[in-house]
Amino acid sequence: MSLSLLFGITSCDALMEEMLEAYESATGETSEESGQEETYESLEPTGSYTSSVKETKALDYDYIKSIYVYSVWYDVSTDNPADYDAVLTENAFALKGVFYFSEPLTTTFEAKLYRGDEVVLTKNVNMYDNVTCEADFSAGLEGLGTFIPGEYTAELLFEGKTVAKTNVMKVR
Repeated sequence: MSLSLLFGITSCDALMEEMLEAYESATGETSEESGQEETYESLEPTGSYTSSVKETKALDYDYIKSIYVYSVWYDVSTDNPADYDAVLTENAFALKGVFYFSEPLTTTFEAKLYRGDEVVLTKNVNMYDNVTCEADFSAGLEGLGTFIPGEYTAELLFEGKTVAKTNVMKVR
C-alpha cells in the first residue's frame, strides 16, 4: 500500500472519530452499546396519498415547429444515424427518418415518404413523452420488397402542416 493512501485512510479515520465526538457532545448521545435493542415505530397509512399529475401542454403547430431541432436518416440495421446518403436497392428494404425535438412530446404525427415528388408511403407515428419521432418505412411490410432507385425524402406533418423534411436519401 502506498504511503499517501495509508496516510489518507488514517486521516479519514481520525476525521470520522472527531466528527462522532462532536456529534455526541452536541446531542448528549453516545455511540457505546447500551445493551438494548433498537425499536422502530410502525408506519400506518394515513389515507392521504397524493400522486403527481403531469400537465400536458396543449399542442399546436407553431409550438411543435418551435421545438423541432433537426432530422436525420437512420441506418435500419444498426439503428444509428446513417453516415451516408445513398443505399443500394438490394439493401433498401426499409428507410427510417428520425426527427428530433427539444422537449418531450406525446402526440401523433403523419409521416410521408416521397420518391421525388411522388408519395410512396404514408403512416401515423405516435410519440409518448419522447424527443425523437421515428418514421420507419418498411418496403417489405408494404409488399414492395425493396425500394426502387430514386431520391427519397421523409416529411413529418402535424395537423396537415409540414413540420420538417429530411435531406435526400438516394437508392441506387
